[in-house]
Amino acid sequence: MAEPDLKSIQKKVSAGASYRKIVAAAEAGAPICVASAGIPNEVMHAMGVCPIYPESLAAISAGIGKAGEFFDESRAHGLSNIICSYTRCGLGICWASKTAFGSIPRPNIAITDVNICCLHLTWWAYLEDHFTLPTFYMDMPATTDPGAPEYIDYYETQIREMVAFVERTTSCRLDMDRLHQSVRSSDLAGYYWKQMMALRRHRPSPMSFRALAGQILPLVTALGDQDAADFYEALYHQYLADAKEGKTPAQGGETYRLIWDGIPIWHHLQVINAFEEKGANFVWEPYTSLNWGNKTSTGRLDLDRPFHTLAEKYTNVWNNKPIAKRFEYFDQAIREYEVDGLVMFSNRSCRPMSIGQHELVQLITERHDLPVLIFEGDQADPEGFSWADARTRVDGFIEVLEGRKQRGRQR
Repeated sequence: MAEPDLKSIQKKVSAGASYRKIVAAAEAGAPICVASAGIPNEVMHAMGVCPIYPESLAAISAGIGKAGEFFDESRAHGLSNIICSYTRCGLGICWASKTAFGSIPRPNIAITDVNICCLHLTWWAYLEDHFTLPTFYMDMPATTDPGAPEYIDYYETQIREMVAFVERTTSCRLDMDRLHQSVRSSDLAGYYWKQMMALRRHRPSPMSFRALAGQILPLVTALGDQDAADFYEALYHQYLADAKEGKTPAQGGETYRLIWDGIPIWHHLQVINAFEEKGANFVWEPYTSLNWGNKTSTGRLDLDRPFHTLAEKYTNVWNNKPIAKRFEYFDQAIREYEVDGLVMFSNRSCRPMSIGQHELVQLITERHDLPVLIFEGDQADPEGFSWADARTRVDGFIEVLEGRKQRGRQR
C-alpha cells in the first residue's frame, strides 16, 4: 500500500483545517462540545460530537501572535494577570466567540476533568455559566499511582458516564463499531508518534522541537480521525528518511544534544531556533515524549477493550508522577539520547508542569553533572519576557557547553 503523501495529509490536520471542521460540523447540525485537553477525543469522534479545545486555541493564538485581544477580553471580565494564560486566553476566546481564524459556533455541551490541570473545574464553571451549558465534570482524583488497576477501572467508569451524558444531552448515540474504528485510528497515530520520538536517539536527530510543538496538534484535536493516523505515518517516514540522510535542524551540524523541560514558550518559539543556530538540538522533552501518544504499558491501544485501554492511556499523566518517578524518565533519557545539557522552563502559568523542577535539577546534576539553564516566563503571555535577555542567556549557555566539550577533548 502506498504511503500517504505528507503535504496533502498535513493540510487536512492543520490548525486552519481544524477550525473549518468545527464550522462545517455546526452547519451540519452536529453537537459542538467545548472540551478540555485530555478528554478522550476518540469517544467524541465515534459519537459524532465535534470538540472545541480552548487550550489548543490559546496556544495557537499565542504562537501566531494573535492572543492579545483575548487577554484584553479576559481583563474586561475581571481576570487578573496572575491567572494561567491558557485560562485567560481560552476564556477570552469563548467570551468573544471567536478565534484567531474567525468566529466559533455556540457550543451545545461542555466536558472537562482535572487530569492535566486543576484549574479546569473553575474554568469550565465560567463556561457553563456563560453559555448556560449542560456540563459534565469527569472525576480523576489526585494520585501518585496512576497505574493502579482500581484507579484505571474508576476512570473507565467516568468515560462510560461521559458517554451517557452525551447521549442524555444530545441526539448522538455511541456505535461500538465506530468506537473500534476510532480507537484503531488513534492507536496508529499514537504508535507513529512514539516511533518518531525514538528516532531522535539517532545522531544527529532529524527533528526540531519547534516543528514538533506544532505537529502535536492532531494528537490534541483529531484522535480517532483516520487523517491523523495517516499524517503521523507519513511524518514518521519523512523523519526516517531525514535520519538516514543525516539531516538535522542544528546549523553546522549537531554539536550539542539537549533536553527541554516544560511547555514550549509559544509566544517566542524562536528561542528554540536560537539554540539550533548555535549547533544545539533538543532531542527529548517530557512534553512531547511522555504527554502524547499511546501512554499504555504495551505502547498500543487494546482494540478489544476500548474503554479500558482509553482509561489506561488518559490516567497516565506526567503531573501525577512523584519526583522520583519523573527523575527515572530523565535519567533514562539522558543516557539513551546522549544528552549534553538541560533547559528548564519555569512556567508561572502552569504550576503543575513546574512544581518539582528544583528537585529534579538537584537529582540530575548530582548523577550526571549536566549544565542547566532555567528560563522563567509564561507559556502564552509575552508580558515580561525579554527576547534580548533570552538570546544572551542562550549564548552564555552554549559557551558553557563548548567549554565542557573542549575540556573533554583535552583529557
